[in-house]
Amino acid sequence: MGKYIVKADGKIEQYDEEKISSSFIKAGASPEIATTATKTINKKVKDNMSTDEIYRRALSHLRVLEPRVALKYSLKRAIMDMGPEGFVFEKYIAKILREYGFITEVGQILNGYCVDHEVDVVAKKGNQVCLIECKYHNSPGIKSDIKTALYIHSRFLDIEKAYREKDNNNNTCFEAWLVTNTKCTSDVIKYASCVGLKILAWHYPKMENLQYFIETKKLYPISILSTITEKQRNILFDSDIILAKELGSYKVGSLAELISVSQPVALKIFNEASIII
Repeated sequence: MGKYIVKADGKIEQYDEEKISSSFIKAGASPEIATTATKTINKKVKDNMSTDEIYRRALSHLRVLEPRVALKYSLKRAIMDMGPEGFVFEKYIAKILREYGFITEVGQILNGYCVDHEVDVVAKKGNQVCLIECKYHNSPGIKSDIKTALYIHSRFLDIEKAYREKDNNNNTCFEAWLVTNTKCTSDVIKYASCVGLKILAWHYPKMENLQYFIETKKLYPISILSTITEKQRNILFDSDIILAKELGSYKVGSLAELISVSQPVALKIFNEASIII
């Protein structure tokens, strides 16, 4: 008889070892490592175990077998560890888009035809202007629902109408985006497809999703590093250091001074960051 596990949203489903093995391979593990790790996890899975507990056991095992893969495997959780609020996530999305040639601004107040609106991220490239709403969640199992999509699209229409009334330059291509670190409901995806709302989410779209844009250019957040504490992470965030690769602009001594650690500890942080970038 198969075992059943409890998902983050409370739903119960049958344990599928293929999903575990696939997640290891997606994180960069070789088929051999994925098979070995999956067999070990299979022995530890108990009936009605939570997916969070399975994740923690898998991550612990990967850290022994393949540290680099373990870091990538923890990406989703690392983003959820950015803090209780969504401001760091907004800055993170802005930095990701800059790496892809966009000029970005965070927390902009834009005039609408009816009222003014605060837009999380405004991203521009050529004649393309993207008005981005970031929906950040610090726990799994939460999905962006249809109310969010309706809200984003209505704001977008109000801002676009104000711009068209003010400037007849029809060469500007406006886009409304919903970016989230979790998932969206099927209604959101259906509605977005109908009205032209772009979604960038976890595992959506199938190809160029949030993971794709992060992993293609190794734009991992510093929260992915196991060698820094929450307090140190927040100091780095406050210093606008969000990407692990941004640590490269520091020397060991200056990083140690910034986050109040010894130079050997700072060196460990640099070494772990170098594994993933």
